[in-house]
Amino acid sequence: MDRLDAIYAIGQHRAAYSPEEDAAHELAAGWMREAGLEVTTDEAGNLFGRRGEARVWTGSHLDSVPTAGRFDGALGVVVAIEAAQRLQEVPLAVVAFRAEETGPMGSKRVAETPHAYLEVHIEQGPILAHLGEPLGVVTTIAGQARGTKTFEGRADHAGTTPMDERADALVEAAKFILHVRASAREGTVATVGAIEVAPNATNVVPKQVVVSVDARSADSGLLDALVTQIGFDVQWLSEPVPMGDAFAAVLPDAPRLVSGAGHDAMFVPNASMLFVRSLNGGVSHHPDELSSADDIALAVDALTAALDRLAG
Repeated sequence: MDRLDAIYAIGQHRAAYSPEEDAAHELAAGWMREAGLEVTTDEAGNLFGRRGEARVWTGSHLDSVPTAGRFDGALGVVVAIEAAQRLQEVPLAVVAFRAEETGPMGSKRVAETPHAYLEVHIEQGPILAHLGEPLGVVTTIAGQARGTKTFEGRADHAGTTPMDERADALVEAAKFILHVRASAREGTVATVGAIEVAPNATNVVPKQVVVSVDARSADSGLLDALVTQIGFDVQWLSEPVPMGDAFAAVLPDAPRLVSGAGHDAMFVPNASMLFVRSLNGGVSHHPDELSSADDIALAVDALTAALDRLAG
């Protein structure tokens, strides 16, 4: 917990390749050396603490969003260092990837392929809290489809144009936003998070509106159906990524969860993920982000057991 505080003290916002992210990596490198690991970096700036052949990796990222809390990303790195400290005779690598929040950039550029990659992360949601469970095994990282829908109308004077003669692009966009919400069924989510209105003036009927769409599902068939149902221009797509069973093997009775958020584990082969219960309603990317010391201690135990099983 002290190490999480120390990283947070560097800066709430540790942007990709910024001096703040550099400082967090330097701090983590010192902890890696204290744990008996040999510290290196690769061409992308990813930080590795290695022991021996190191075919099994564990870690996360240290960059953060502008409104960040203490736990997203950083938890996975400090938990990994603690597990490595316990496993002095086990060949492994602790990794802090660069720029997860903007790509991810670092994990996409890793040249080597590990035998297994294990990532511990806060849930970033309320499911484990609702279940009363401290830990959850991730089965799949949901696929995502992102894009836009554009509505064309006619700019008219807001005071002089009769209501029945308007071509209001924002009214049509509003109908579409409700359609997006109604299109999401069980196993899917869909969100409109950004709107661009032109000319964006108080006294002008909107001429054009561009609406963002973010659609997600752990099932590629459901995701495809959702995209078709909504009807929008898909500009970026990632397929669902199944996770391995490294944590399931040591936590057979833990709940199984889908990750609706993306993680470095999407881009590292042979990945497994473990979620730690988020408190405060599951809030994330916010200073109120919180997981308890007791739950984190259980996560360290589980990670240590999984690493020892795979690499010991």
